[in-house]
Amino acid sequence: MIASRRLRLVVIASAVALAASTARAQTGELVERTLAIVGGQVITLSDVNAAIALGLIDVGPEASPLAAGTARLVDRLLILREVQRYAPPDPADAAIDTRLSEVHAKLGARLPRVLEVTGFTEARLRAWIRDDLRSQVYLAQRFAAAGTPSEQEIASAFTRDRAQFESAGTTFEQAVPILRERLTAARRRELIADWVSDLRRRTDVVVLPQ
Repeated sequence: MIASRRLRLVVIASAVALAASTARAQTGELVERTLAIVGGQVITLSDVNAAIALGLIDVGPEASPLAAGTARLVDRLLILREVQRYAPPDPADAAIDTRLSEVHAKLGARLPRVLEVTGFTEARLRAWIRDDLRSQVYLAQRFAAAGTPSEQEIASAFTRDRAQFESAGTTFEQAVPILRERLTAARRRELIADWVSDLRRRTDVVVLPQ
């Protein structure tokens, strides 16, 4: 049954990709292209380009920003599907406004042009930010008990980074809360990554060749 659903998704996605390729051949310009399908939801080329251009995702120094951006949006959709199931409270308007102001400040006068080129609107940008904030709240709640690192783990981390702390004049006692926060955050990231991998295994995900 799962294999059959995946096959249907591949056929649909291939048809969409073929249509886009035909349009490109006829007009000389690629208007749109499907990059992935997550549980029936489509991720397009413009989605990825917009998320990267607006700084909504971080692709880092990846060799293929498009592939990295697609992977980020696949993970984002997987998480959002869980968020919608459990419906955490909406973020405050002030929190959305703050994040929106950061996007405006980063892009400045270029923002209207970026929105035009990517097909985004202010309303869609605000909705995107709202969903991201809801996801952050959900993840913080779900993985709140990531586990406090032991004193031995903290001591080992200090030994590993001793040169960094000593150059900054930071004693072991001063470094303890810093290291505890770092180790807890790293453990939370590992738990979230494992959880998202499990979501991917349990969801029909098709990523098309790029």
